Amino acid sequence: MEQSGFIVGIDLGTSKIVGVLGRKNEQGVISILASESIPSDSCVKYGVIYNIDEAAGKIKKLINLLENKTGKKIGKVYVSVAGKSLRAIEHTETKLMDNETPITFLDIDKMEQQAKLNKPDFFTNYSVLAPEYYLDGKYEEDPIGKTASTIEGRYRLVIGRPNIKNNLTKSITDKAQLEIASFIVGPVASGALILDEADRQAGCALIDFGAGTTTLSIYKSGLLRYMAVVPFGGRTISKDVQELGFVFDSAETYKIRYGKLGKDRSKPTQGVSPDVDLRELNKVIQLRQDEIILNVINQIKESGYGDQLEAGIIIIGGASQLTGLAEHLAEKSQLPVKKGIAKRVYINNAAELLQNPFYTQALGLLLFANENCEKKEVIAPQPVYTAPIVEKPVVTEPEEEEEEEEETPQPKKNKKNKEDKKQKSLFDFFEKIQNFGGTMFKEED
Repeated sequence: MEQSGFIVGIDLGTSKIVGVLGRKNEQGVISILASESIPSDSCVKYGVIYNIDEAAGKIKKLINLLENKTGKKIGKVYVSVAGKSLRAIEHTETKLMDNETPITFLDIDKMEQQAKLNKPDFFTNYSVLAPEYYLDGKYEEDPIGKTASTIEGRYRLVIGRPNIKNNLTKSITDKAQLEIASFIVGPVASGALILDEADRQAGCALIDFGAGTTTLSIYKSGLLRYMAVVPFGGRTISKDVQELGFVFDSAETYKIRYGKLGKDRSKPTQGVSPDVDLRELNKVIQLRQDEIILNVINQIKESGYGDQLEAGIIIIGGASQLTGLAEHLAEKSQLPVKKGIAKRVYINNAAELLQNPFYTQALGLLLFANENCEKKEVIAPQPVYTAPIVEKPVVTEPEEEEEEEEETPQPKKNKKNKEDKKQKSLFDFFEKIQNFGGTMFKEED
């Protein structure tokens, strides 16, 4: 019997718009049924939609590709939230208790709902992350069932400019006619798919090297502690390479194929195009990459967790594939660096997608998805036949005739009656002549 119901995630990146469709079982394990990606071109910049109509057209195309692969109709999607304005801030909620009544789940939930209502000026609250609880000023991992005079929840809110959400809604809901099941912060989704619990507890910096931006997320004691976005990425490097006299597509290709960082950049590379000056190419690439790296290192210091990252740095993203990046970043940051790998514990197939950095964020969205995204076909109600009501004739007693007889109206002689009589007279006349002629001929014979 064919199963119904599935979940869909869409990640609108600066270089690609990626969509994945899967089915989640009762244990939370996901099976990928279909995946697709199309170039963003110029409709997305720095992770934010800039051209609403163009983005809507590409989203429709992506949805059609997924529907054609599965034979199913998509009605709603989970969407990633990204952009250079994203950052995490601290927020505290406090609730007074009577020091006798045990704290309940309802108390905790009310505090979280209140935190979701907090909206800093000129920003939108995109996510409320798991807090730390303090009872009368002392940390408590699980406050449920405990008593205190005050309970304090210290949250991390992920905030960003309102235009991130507004443009997504205009493109996806208004133009592409798709319901948005939920907005999910992209870097948080990536972290859920990539990071081990041991790394989160020990302290690590997750760096997503994207096309338009580079996002830093710092975890410690299992929780997200800091988030910042550097407004430079892989596309910035390609534009620098373009200044060497190449068109953009060639600059992107040469960067990926021949680009090197660190000590390896001076080593000869086989099969280099004669149009490329390898030394000059790598010089341009490293200058911009160093600028991005120094900005990230500065943000790590600003976070206050620079000396608490026992698990070091984990790098992900399409622009993290540059040869020598991990080694060069380790040298600059003086921290161990490794490439992030999606955990197979959550997704039981599609190994090629798990290894593809362009799909990391879209796959991470599915971990937070719980609503069925299949479009419900509305079946028009069939008309119900009802027999017509036939009324019985009403029988009434005949009225008594009056003694005086009414005059019978005489039919009016119309023009047609006159013409009929005229034709009859002519017929009789000709008949008499014909009979008369017939008698004459008979006598002559």
